[in-house]
Amino acid sequence: MRASNAADTCILKEIVPLRNLAHAFLLSRFVPRYNRMAQAVKRDLLAGTTGDVLEIGAGTGANFGFFGEGVRWTGCDPNPAGRRYAERHAAAAGIPAEWHTAPAEQLPFDAGRFDCAVATLTLCSVREPEKALAEVLRVLRPGGQLLFLEHVRAVEGSGELRSQTNWAPVFRWVAGCRTDQDTAALVERAGFSSLEVRLVTLPLPVVSPHAAGRAVK
Repeated sequence: MRASNAADTCILKEIVPLRNLAHAFLLSRFVPRYNRMAQAVKRDLLAGTTGDVLEIGAGTGANFGFFGEGVRWTGCDPNPAGRRYAERHAAAAGIPAEWHTAPAEQLPFDAGRFDCAVATLTLCSVREPEKALAEVLRVLRPGGQLLFLEHVRAVEGSGELRSQTNWAPVFRWVAGCRTDQDTAALVERAGFSSLEVRLVTLPLPVVSPHAAGRAVK
């Protein structure tokens, strides 16, 4: 990935809204903490990745320390402010990388382009997750897989679900995140040929229940 020069940085500051810059900065601070909590799950999920890998909701490049060897990474995110963080992490990991500022619902790639797609803490904030999953299916090669780690809706009738419902407006305002979305069910209905999911509990308030999964086209 081409390193940003001083002119690029200047332009970025001029055209990217302050809210986007702040969001990328706060995400970069949160990611190391989250990765420490989820490192065992991420290692198990992402260690076998190889070939052309698409990461939707690429954010600040949270997963470069977990990918397998031989990965060629392409990241998509609607917030261009994450690019400089992702560039830095890609260079540190020695992974060839390419950034695209685009939403997951409108991926700018030909059908069958990628061997693998990755989504971590992404589908909760995508405006149209069903459309995003349809796009992921479109750009995956036959036999390609979607690897995901997402927080999910708590058990019906539980105190956790009441907490998710009560805090939902705050999470939507702060992070654009739907705390009570049943993301695993969305992936199940998306049209993949097979799906493996395991439930994971992480020490986080409100969004503790997670699902780690592998869906094959």
